[in-house]
Amino acid sequence: MSIVVWEWQNELNIYLPYSALVSEQLEAARNNNVKVVPLGGIDPYLETFEVNIPMMKQKTTYNGKTREIRRVLIDSSHPFARGVKWEWNFKHDHWFPYNTEVAKKIQECADGGGAAPLQLPTLLPGYSIDVRTMIQTNVNTGFQRKIRRATCPPYHNPGPSSRPTPSVQQPPVPQQPARQRVSMPTSSQRVPTFPASQPASQPASQPAAAFPTAAQPRPLSSTQPAAANPSRVRGRPAPAATYPQAASSNASRPGPSSGNSSRAGATSSSQGTPLSNTLQSIIRSSCTAYQQMGPTPDVCPVCQNNMTDPSDYTTHPSLTGLQQDRITLKCNHHIHTQCLHALISQSSSSTSFSCLECQRSYGVRSGDQPTSGKMAVKVDNSISLAGYEQFGTIIVTYNFTSGTQNGVAYSAHGFPRTAYFPDSDEGNDVVDLIKVAFKRRLIFTIGDSVTTGAKNCVVWNDIHHKTSMRRGDTYGYPDPGYLARVRAELKSKGVE
Repeated sequence: MSIVVWEWQNELNIYLPYSALVSEQLEAARNNNVKVVPLGGIDPYLETFEVNIPMMKQKTTYNGKTREIRRVLIDSSHPFARGVKWEWNFKHDHWFPYNTEVAKKIQECADGGGAAPLQLPTLLPGYSIDVRTMIQTNVNTGFQRKIRRATCPPYHNPGPSSRPTPSVQQPPVPQQPARQRVSMPTSSQRVPTFPASQPASQPASQPAAAFPTAAQPRPLSSTQPAAANPSRVRGRPAPAATYPQAASSNASRPGPSSGNSSRAGATSSSQGTPLSNTLQSIIRSSCTAYQQMGPTPDVCPVCQNNMTDPSDYTTHPSLTGLQQDRITLKCNHHIHTQCLHALISQSSSSTSFSCLECQRSYGVRSGDQPTSGKMAVKVDNSISLAGYEQFGTIIVTYNFTSGTQNGVAYSAHGFPRTAYFPDSDEGNDVVDLIKVAFKRRLIFTIGDSVTTGAKNCVVWNDIHHKTSMRRGDTYGYPDPGYLARVRAELKSKGVE
């Protein structure tokens, strides 16, 4: 019997699989004639996405962007059906799955002994895979990545009487790496705003990788020293403190790229809206003269040409003052000046941009969180969280009221909202970063609620909070990787 796997399409028109749980719930919804499925009810990391089954579209609720989805039929011999997946390594401990077709071909190659490297010119153009050494190689640049065979929950079809139910798991963000060409429109089209992050399993919005572009944040170390903070004194509760936020911002929430691809070798004009003086100044203060690093040429994350070759994009007058066509950012990543302008020239942010390789933020990023919001922090040493029994608990309370912003009315439902963090050094570090993000208006945004369907309301802005103290609860503890994930989410928004 055939088994159904649901997949979503990224900017490079490559389909990537949803998790087994999400796939099963989507198939159950289809079998029961459910038209729209909020993915946050299945996986909290996908709370900003919903699937319209009749239209076969995935929608990002805060900006309306849609992506194609599809149903793929596999048989019981497919590795997915046996609880096996094949993954490639992005950086550090970040692994991403190959899709159904590629995974099947890799498994067949491995079962056959893998005498010769596997090349898939249609499914995986430009790459070869050696299952004996477990290495994926970019045949054009020689850049290599590790691959691995890993276990996963087996994919299977829902029973005939199954109905979609809110279930939860916490897979990694399928935000994608950056050595694929960034989707860029021609001069007659709007240059897209690129995401700081895209779903934890979150299809959103990086070096020679099999799949898409540039928004995988690097997790921060949990060993950074804690800043001085009187609320860290053990044994007595600290008074609640209220933190103000920035009064205004010209920046709007970034969203995924438009998906308009620029073919290799094509030349597109990047001339468009001139960069603000502030952003030009930030760029110039964030870069140095280009210096090649390593024995092989580095690759521009936008046009995918070697850095020693010209950009695919023409020079824009805003950046000619840099006096070179190639620059090295302070994070030691390289980019063509023309490509950098093409990437950000029509971004709504006038005060910041992020490196496509490591997501280091340059300048100060702010959001569109309503200015009516209040944040209060206090410590209760009489209670503890599961997994952090030796510590007290930091209680963060947010409150917003309905109002009008930029001439548009918005509503605030479900406030006040309370979140919980352990009163450990790492927990305090995270809360300190949360305070900064709140002041920069990045914790909440105005959008559509995926739980109630309400329009123009105050919603979470992709920085996940634990809102329950009940052990084992979906939004509670224990969760050993939670603080590291939150730090990565904050870093993706320029808060570190």
